[in-house]
Amino acid sequence: MGQSQPTPPQPLHGIDAWADYLEHRPLPVRASVLARFKRLLASDRTTLQQLTQLVSSDPVLSLHVTRLAQQRHAEKGTSVTGIQHAVGSIGLETLINLGHELTSLKVNPTSMQQKMYFRAIADSLHASWQSAELCRQRGLPFVEEVRLAALLYGCIHWLAWLHAPLHKQRYQERVLLKGVDVALAEADIFGCTLQSLGAELSRRWRLPPLTIEALNHATSPDRKALQQLHRRALQDPSLGHLEQRDINQLTQQRFFPVKLGNWLALTTTRSWQTDKAARLIDIIADYLSSDPDRVRAGLRRHCAEAARCYHVAGTLSPASEMIMLPSASPRPLTGLISDAELKQLLQGQSPRPEVPLPKAKAKPEPARPAPAAPPRQEPAPVETLLDPHCHARLLARLTDPEQRFDKPAQVLHLLLQAIQQGLGLERQALFLIKPGQQTLYCAHGVGLSDNHPLRGVKLNLAVPSLFKRLSERPAGIWLHARNRKALGNTLPESFTACLDGGDYALMSVFQRNRPLAVVYADSQPGHPRLSNVQFEHFKALCAAATQAMRRVG
Repeated sequence: MGQSQPTPPQPLHGIDAWADYLEHRPLPVRASVLARFKRLLASDRTTLQQLTQLVSSDPVLSLHVTRLAQQRHAEKGTSVTGIQHAVGSIGLETLINLGHELTSLKVNPTSMQQKMYFRAIADSLHASWQSAELCRQRGLPFVEEVRLAALLYGCIHWLAWLHAPLHKQRYQERVLLKGVDVALAEADIFGCTLQSLGAELSRRWRLPPLTIEALNHATSPDRKALQQLHRRALQDPSLGHLEQRDINQLTQQRFFPVKLGNWLALTTTRSWQTDKAARLIDIIADYLSSDPDRVRAGLRRHCAEAARCYHVAGTLSPASEMIMLPSASPRPLTGLISDAELKQLLQGQSPRPEVPLPKAKAKPEPARPAPAAPPRQEPAPVETLLDPHCHARLLARLTDPEQRFDKPAQVLHLLLQAIQQGLGLERQALFLIKPGQQTLYCAHGVGLSDNHPLRGVKLNLAVPSLFKRLSERPAGIWLHARNRKALGNTLPESFTACLDGGDYALMSVFQRNRPLAVVYADSQPGHPRLSNVQFEHFKALCAAATQAMRRVG
């Protein structure tokens, strides 16, 4: 905790770089809490219950105390099972030394960064309340262990607002203003999800095992599992026996209420009225075997009670604020840093995002009228095949049931040849999926320069995006001017930043039931726009390649 703080590389990207940077960064405690903590430690009349009550009221202080306690327990092969257990495990002398080492922070009412730091802490306290109440209502014996794990689950958000405010600003802009998926925005800006970064920091800090397990992406249900949870909540009669068994195994895990409480706390920071929040409340009602309306009222009551227990002047847990709103607001109410504060942060030591933040708008100078340039005539999309005979011959080889292939590379080579020589699309990129790694990378390019940025693209398929959907089943998509705004928010920035602005097509190729590749094609630079004829033939070729993969071997 008292180690030196290295200067961050510029920019930071990826889980290891961020974990190295944040591991030894300070987490200040509220000034009033730290003062009360020191007074209690200096008094001979202080009881363990008083110390526990104070530590429990502040998530940051809880984190510091738990880290010290868990280090001692790890040496014995045991773990901390609650805040009272942590306080009682480390002794008065260690707590006194901790009080001298900790730094404090008094909120600046004009700083949105500091407000969001304290709001993120309030969100974690809200999550711990909800998780503990879920356990209590289910009659589970590990209430305090779950409460502590849920409290520490979101500590990465505290760190991010305090030590990476420019990145969090970019994240807020992407999520609140553009509607980008949360995990996709995190992967674009940080190079990893904040959950995975939190799991890595928890391992380095040796936090209790339940916290690490809850943060592990491997324990998080995928979209299919979440859909099954909601279907059971709606008493869907089509759920099979095996699906019911999988759901029961998930809901019986000790980490499940930890995740539920944090999902709810993070989702309701934007609204209690969204479809996502409604589905989550249905799942919680099913978990508690209770009426959804009664559960909804209880969740809001627990949210308000948690907010009362963490009072910071000028801030309030966003989920508590959302309770007072009659409906979902179309505009974000909080979380965006002002231009003036951004300017100050840019002059400080905070790491910069890879994509620069937009600068504050300056007053434009009157420009002299320039002579009108003649309108540029854009080439019309190509409506015919480049070589119909070549196209027919190569397509026939892909669809011929008697044609056998020794390895998948032969099919993919034939596919790219048909797209270029028969169909006439000038540029292609072949993205292969690494088996078992959920990683997509550019393995081959046709018509692309040697230094074209598409050749260096590497994407994580665990992050929700259009590429993840393409890897789930054979499908094709044509990106053009009419759908670019809607679909652009489902694509990683690391991919879209490599493009030239014209139309392009994407389609996945499968080998039996396993995703093998995603093919990119466009007709640039000669023709920025694709035609429906080109896209339909492109889809037919990729579908034929998927069928041909069945004859490999």
